[in-house]
Amino acid sequence: MSASSTPTPAPRTTPDAVVIGYGPVGAGLVDRLLESGARVRVLTRSGSGPATTERVRADVLDPDSVARAVGDAPVIHMAFHAPAYSAKVWADTLPGMERNVLDHARRTGATVVAPESLYAFDADGGPITAATPLRPRSRKGEVRKALLAARTASSVRIVSVVAGDFTGPRVLAAHAGDRLLEPLLAGRTLRPVGDPDLPHAFTHVPDLARAMIAASALAGAGHEVVMAPSAGSITMRDLAGAMATAAGVEMPRVAPMSPALLHALGLVVPSLREIAEVAYQFTQPFEVDASAGEARLGVVATPWPQAARETVAWWRDRRAVLAS
Repeated sequence: MSASSTPTPAPRTTPDAVVIGYGPVGAGLVDRLLESGARVRVLTRSGSGPATTERVRADVLDPDSVARAVGDAPVIHMAFHAPAYSAKVWADTLPGMERNVLDHARRTGATVVAPESLYAFDADGGPITAATPLRPRSRKGEVRKALLAARTASSVRIVSVVAGDFTGPRVLAAHAGDRLLEPLLAGRTLRPVGDPDLPHAFTHVPDLARAMIAASALAGAGHEVVMAPSAGSITMRDLAGAMATAAGVEMPRVAPMSPALLHALGLVVPSLREIAEVAYQFTQPFEVDASAGEARLGVVATPWPQAARETVAWWRDRRAVLAS
């Protein structure tokens, strides 16, 4: 589980890597970096993070705050995201946040690594690769396309590591997070979006973290896009089955929510409107071909049964803590 006591001042030495953000991706990065013996600085607005890291409060929307907090670190992992799952909030915050990091990296020569979603990529031409054209079908996809363009236009060495929908430890507000694990562990009906029997691209977050660390050491210049490792597309029903097996519980009933129902509910529930906008990803096969990325990074995906065991173990620990 994450976080800790109030951060205390520590001797300021140049870290091996700065991780901006301490959500599922940031925490996964920190875990892997610490396992490797790296010196890690964690930047968040609150100063959260493990006591074994240097924890610094910073506001990524403030360029001076970014410059002071990042310093001369050779690697910057952009593990932050917008404060809400909203196309408007993304458009209002993410471009400025990324620009501040890229501007600082340009001055210091740091390598930047960013996780990237599939939202901007053409979903109609078969499995998505790093070479797939950018043809977004949502407002959020348009924001992601603009961010990718800004990375390409910069002179910074930056690697975008493209992942599917998240699953794994610490993943909460996600199709394969609380919307799957909470009802599954409680024996309630699952309500996935769209067709639960279509293959879909999911990424185990620890695999993404390992891929991002490998990406930081890639030789090259400018903006490079690589696919995160994938254990293969899996249907939502089969993913739920893997989680149920790992948890030792019966597979619950599955009652999908249609895109039409989501759109109707979205008229009164803004969060559902945002999900409905990308429901197309669950009405057709939505897959990736990560073979080139795995070869480039030298990282392979965790098999689904093991990923399910790791995920269920974290959720059970979390439920025990919340119940205590």
